[in-house]
Amino acid sequence: MKKTFILFITLTLCLCASLSVSAKDAKAPSPPSLKSISFENATINEKFSSDVHDYTITLTNPEETPTLKSYELNGKAELFVIQEENNVKQQTGIIVTLSYESGTVVYNFEYTNANISQKSSNNLLKEVKCKYGEVYPALNENDTKYTLYIPSDLKTLNITAVTDDVSASCDLPSRLELNEGQEINLTSSVIASNGDIRQYTFEIKRLNKNLKQVKKAMSKPDFETLVTGELFYQKPEFIIAVISVLAAAVLFLIFFRFAKRLTVKTYDPDETEFFD
Repeated sequence: MKKTFILFITLTLCLCASLSVSAKDAKAPSPPSLKSISFENATINEKFSSDVHDYTITLTNPEETPTLKSYELNGKAELFVIQEENNVKQQTGIIVTLSYESGTVVYNFEYTNANISQKSSNNLLKEVKCKYGEVYPALNENDTKYTLYIPSDLKTLNITAVTDDVSASCDLPSRLELNEGQEINLTSSVIASNGDIRQYTFEIKRLNKNLKQVKKAMSKPDFETLVTGELFYQKPEFIIAVISVLAAAVLFLIFFRFAKRLTVKTYDPDETEFFD
């Protein structure tokens, strides 16, 4: 009996060891990676490969900041882009980060010909993007106050801010955490290479759509904007209310003029009758 028990224990331990080795040998799932990527105003010099993470890019216009054109992913991840800067806040390249549940994957793209030595007064923002969000109105040279519309339940914002001039810098955060329902104002400075500063304000407002509804809307082929229909003066209720008020005002005016005619006296009571 004792020998049988010892044999049973030995076999159990061997089985456990075998299972442990098998678990270690099992291939862990591969992290997400970039399948392909391209930029406006820039060309990647090397052949792109998912498992290579450092590249150089040549700018078409050395004074203009490149922007993300297109990309494809292997696996599921959130992608966001920031401009890499040196210790004097001059852009030196682009950092593309894939963020997924258990970590991040980073790809670096270093400029080969950025004109960062020439001083410029250009302190304009070229682009501000937030996945599942929309800046309104569209960025332009005159306005410095904008609204960033986001889904009603979005808590993590990945923001990509691109300066117009490659030698300028921007301090807009690339990642922002919000509480449920929170709406805030973001103030950001764009500093030109000659030191000129332009301040931008972004009011973060919640849409009347949640993240699931926004994703569904953005997946449609004819999708153009999240904001249309969200601004109060574009909502059907507001338009109906305005029409109702105008119609009431017109009816009141007509009634007032009609009533005034009925009450106007066509003779003077103090005037002596002509045929008396």
